[in-house]
Amino acid sequence: MAKVFRFRRIDLVQDWDTLVAFHRDVFRISHGSDREFSEQAYREILRDRLRSFPDGQMLAVAGDAVAGQVEIWIREYEGTKIGYVSLFYLAPQWRGKGLGLELVQYAERCFAARGLKEYHLRVSERNEPALRFYLRAGFVKLHAETRDGLVTWRMGKRIQRPA
Repeated sequence: MAKVFRFRRIDLVQDWDTLVAFHRDVFRISHGSDREFSEQAYREILRDRLRSFPDGQMLAVAGDAVAGQVEIWIREYEGTKIGYVSLFYLAPQWRGKGLGLELVQYAERCFAARGLKEYHLRVSERNEPALRFYLRAGFVKLHAETRDGLVTWRMGKRIQRPA
């Protein structure tokens, strides 16, 4: 399958309205509402991540259209450095076409280039389409976590080294 997306680094000024729209959609899907979403907190998080891991804060672009977003970084988990996905996002019109795998592959290339062996993400138990996608993409459920009344699955995946 030919690649559809090219990835470009997020520009907080140029892309802000798109980033907010995407993140509000994520909150509605995961929490049932976007009331808890804070633009100011989100801007600060992205600003910090752009400084510490710029290649992990990307937009997926098809032609002239911004189709999705990837937010990844490196963190410690149980004494080991792992990759962590804060966000894989595709706009509604891009979902269900198998294109989410391009986001996963982008993250895996970044993590592999940094010598990481695995990465994790969390997904709301309410987001059944995402859960199914992650399982098909090779993630495994590690355990359930509850934060602020939201139950999420921590999922993990080993990073395959290119042959």
